[in-house]
Amino acid sequence: MGTSVCAMCILVFLCALLTILCGSGSFASPQNDDNPYRHEVTLDSKGKYKLIWFVDWDEERVIFNVTVTTNGYIGLGLSKRGKMAGADIIIGGVGKDGKPYFTDRHAVGNNLPEIDSSQDWTLHEAWERGTQTFLSFSRPFDTCDADHDFPISDDVLELIWAYGEVDDNLQYHFENRGSYKAYLLDPDLAPREMNRFRSGGDKSTKVFNMTTERTLNEDYIYWCSFHKVPTKTKQHVIGFDVVFPTEQDRRHVHHLVLYRCFAPPGVEAETMFEGLARSGGNECYVTVEPDTVGARYCGEVIYSWAVGGKAIFFPDHVGLPISEQGTEYFMLETHYDNPNQLTNLRVGLTLETYYTNRLREHDAGCLWIGEWSPAATSIIIPPNSLSHVTMGHCAPGCTQRFFKEDVNIFAFLQHTHLAGRGVRALHFRGEKELPWIVYDDNYDFNFQQFRILRKERVVKPGDQILQRCVYETTNTNGSVVEGGFSTRQEMCDALLYYYNKAPGFSFCLSEIKTESYYNFLGIQNVTWDGSRKDMVVTGPPQVAGLTMQEYSDNHIEWDIRMREEIQRRHKYEPHTVSCPNVVDVAYGNVGDDVVDEGGNDDDWENERILRYTGDGKISLVRKHQESTQRRERLEEDSDNDVFSGRDQHMSALPQGITRYRRPEQCTRGPGWSNPDSNDN
Repeated sequence: MGTSVCAMCILVFLCALLTILCGSGSFASPQNDDNPYRHEVTLDSKGKYKLIWFVDWDEERVIFNVTVTTNGYIGLGLSKRGKMAGADIIIGGVGKDGKPYFTDRHAVGNNLPEIDSSQDWTLHEAWERGTQTFLSFSRPFDTCDADHDFPISDDVLELIWAYGEVDDNLQYHFENRGSYKAYLLDPDLAPREMNRFRSGGDKSTKVFNMTTERTLNEDYIYWCSFHKVPTKTKQHVIGFDVVFPTEQDRRHVHHLVLYRCFAPPGVEAETMFEGLARSGGNECYVTVEPDTVGARYCGEVIYSWAVGGKAIFFPDHVGLPISEQGTEYFMLETHYDNPNQLTNLRVGLTLETYYTNRLREHDAGCLWIGEWSPAATSIIIPPNSLSHVTMGHCAPGCTQRFFKEDVNIFAFLQHTHLAGRGVRALHFRGEKELPWIVYDDNYDFNFQQFRILRKERVVKPGDQILQRCVYETTNTNGSVVEGGFSTRQEMCDALLYYYNKAPGFSFCLSEIKTESYYNFLGIQNVTWDGSRKDMVVTGPPQVAGLTMQEYSDNHIEWDIRMREEIQRRHKYEPHTVSCPNVVDVAYGNVGDDVVDEGGNDDDWENERILRYTGDGKISLVRKHQESTQRRERLEEDSDNDVFSGRDQHMSALPQGITRYRRPEQCTRGPGWSNPDSNDN
């Protein structure tokens, strides 16, 4: 009887331990590579520090398994910005007596971390075998230790790590240290799909490689290369990855955007794009005729990569359709960044596109939301700002036009440049703000990920989506930061994947262009100057010819009143939102969707050109066949391209409604308040 009871106790203990380590939810075992919440990474270049972490949603804990080639101590911590100061740290190992040691600590400066009065990390297992030490431990999402910890949330965190060669000298770790950025609670489908592909278990998946390279001499350049899709029947893209030959190549690429191209009616795709594909590409956004780029016909966004990005693979029930109309071409826009203006710098990369002939249940679409680039008037961030907010709008009228039924968002990529400190995707329906679709109030420019949502978000026709960005400009030497294409300028936008696809709709981008706003700034109008790669003031005469950067730095006095007023306007001023059907435009379906600028059919060729002007607008023009004079007039008029009323909608931040607040954490202590919880 006693033996049976003892055996039963052991069994109960083992079951409890497994529950702690594996979780009791519906997800696969942490040891199962199919678990999307199981992450595995080698943190050092020598392969000595290996980390596995996974999420127990029932217990609201993150479990960490660490294996390090050492007989000394192991350190792992959570940090907001990769710094020791303020980090939540554990130090543990197995002593010479064979007994484990483990403490919850916090860092004060770069000194030995101090032991917390509240021990919130739990050690589950520890052993030392030969030259390796293993620790398994966990921490709650929220420890309620307001003094020394911070919650594990949707914000990016930096894992700081270190190890020593001995157990009894915790301060000495030589160069055995580093950091690793992560969204600890996000799922990651890439390892599962990559393992299936590399193991040969998935014979249906193939890879389409798009390689591009460029010799840099300038500060930055947008380069457009064209690539023929290797299929002629409908397939589903299921994932993307970007491969760089060296770290130098990676450092000099700011972002990629992949577009689908459409030949005009009566023209074969090969005739239109094959020459461009063989040429190696051209500079994007040129404004000098003749425009040989062909980018005017490539309006549908299907993928983007930004600094720090990793592979993305879609859920099993979704695929992005390609080759539905037969032979197809993609345009790859690459933003090369050369801030030190090195000469003859060769930079290259390969975009890997994974596709399958096993069609999935739903067709995915990609939608670009936020503020139009270059946005030099809508994004004007005063110097020495700590938390300046701008917003890009996708108006209710646009989603009403896009979506004929409910759609499901399943992935999101949010984007700013160097001054960005926080990003949120706000969601409004009627008189209510819904929970944010995705957010990161600890945004890091060097870690821009396509994030698979833990729970798909339903968007209904008529919903409003706002992309909200927060900036800090205390390190710009007293200069304004304006919107623009350069990394030193700013953007506020996002790409999202959803299903089922709304054919033809790829953009929902906004700008502030009200007369009152321009009067407030003291300008009358601006235009894009391709040679200067900036927006230039065209009136009033005394400041005409100045770039918006020059005007904002030298002709606006950034006193408290001016700062408060521009912040108020950036939050609440109505936006003009553009949401064209780019496929209809490319196919020349003139009507309610596009303004047809002049001429009778007898006077014009049938060829229709999708024109991208410098300020991001799209219009349909027809190239004059006979009269040089009329062609010159047309090209002059096209500088003032506008969308039709159906393409443009007004949008403003709703006021006087119930606002969503960031979930409160139990880390509130005396005098503590949830930072930025309702400052929208």
